[in-house]
Amino acid sequence: MRIFARLLVTALLAMPVAASAQAMTLIPALERLADAGNAEAIYHLGMSYHMGLGGAEDHARALAAFRRAEALGDPLASYKLGCYFAGQGSGLVTDDPALALKYKLVAAEAGYSLAQFDVGVRYLRSGDTAAARQWVERSAAQGFAQGLMVMSAMYNGAPGIDRDAAKTAAYLRLGMARSQPSDKQTVWLADFESKLAAEDRKRADDIVSSYRTKPTALTLKALAGHRAAQALVDKR
Repeated sequence: MRIFARLLVTALLAMPVAASAQAMTLIPALERLADAGNAEAIYHLGMSYHMGLGGAEDHARALAAFRRAEALGDPLASYKLGCYFAGQGSGLVTDDPALALKYKLVAAEAGYSLAQFDVGVRYLRSGDTAAARQWVERSAAQGFAQGLMVMSAMYNGAPGIDRDAAKTAAYLRLGMARSQPSDKQTVWLADFESKLAAEDRKRADDIVSSYRTKPTALTLKALAGHRAAQALVDKR
């Protein structure tokens, strides 16, 4: 479920010496923008504290930054605030699933694929399959691997959704192509596809061949990590 987040962490921590040197100039520049009330700069500062860029991790400062940026309308800060209420804020805030959903919904509605996936899974676990499909489908349309895989599972027998063997195979194939599938998943898909009717196999192939990812600007900004922070500073 957190493959997307791990990829973001990897990008942020790549070439740690260079990143640390960049942080020495980037963080003060972000602080100046933050002092002027720039919500995005405050969010990026929160991520710097959260990840420990330029120093040790400081989740208390990160939480304060996310709260401030969220109040100013930054949707990625809303997502991180939701994450803190969903378990990342241990020792700082009490876990609160309702608040976590509230904040993540802000980011999901703004177009952030990871937020859309998290919200969809939350609804799926609560039994609201219709809402779950809506949000997971949005994350899958952006190319989010886990969203594609959950879509596959939903079409393989989720309550309230008609079984569709072609979509089960196609979404799983697409999700596995964008992740690191286990041997068990690979074997399961091969066995499942070997039993498909010719019509379903063709339809699955058509779904895969016509699939095009459409990531939103917000998702791309989240994936860019510190590069998005640098771009913000550079344009000021």
